Amino acid sequence: MTGLDYVRIGQIINTHGNHGELKIKAVTDFLTERFAPDKKVWIKMPDQYLPFTVEKIRSQQQFWLLKLVEINDLNQAQIYKNCDIYADTSSMPELEPGQYFYKDIMGITVQDQKRGVLGQVVDIMNLGPNDVWTIHDHQGKEILIPILKSTLIAVDLPNHVATVALPEGLIDEN
Repeated sequence: MTGLDYVRIGQIINTHGNHGELKIKAVTDFLTERFAPDKKVWIKMPDQYLPFTVEKIRSQQQFWLLKLVEINDLNQAQIYKNCDIYADTSSMPELEPGQYFYKDIMGITVQDQKRGVLGQVVDIMNLGPNDVWTIHDHQGKEILIPILKSTLIAVDLPNHVATVALPEGLIDEN
């Protein structure tokens, strides 16, 4: 299908059982909406996005087991191991002020009020009560920033910049 704009909502990390379930790591705040029965999702292959229909999803520890209508056995499921799952951005829900889609935050430049530019967001971890942004600085060093009301000061999407106020001791400055 052409003309769609996609947003990454999960990663297939393994298969589960003999009936084609996929073990996934979800990367969306809208899990129940994105993976509701009969919803369309796309699995990205090297040269195309393949459409699938959600049959059901259930939790398994920190991961999710996803059953797609079109995948009915282990052999079919194994084809998609390590692939990413996408949704069409036209189905994205409206956000409250101060909320942002992961796709808008990925790659954004993060600057601290005192230290200046820290680097760019390369990953977002949803750890329950708050997200944690993984930043790579200009030397490739990793910085983990908990996104709390006290740390995230502003997000300027048009200029692709976020301003934070890091607590003392969060970054080893030696």
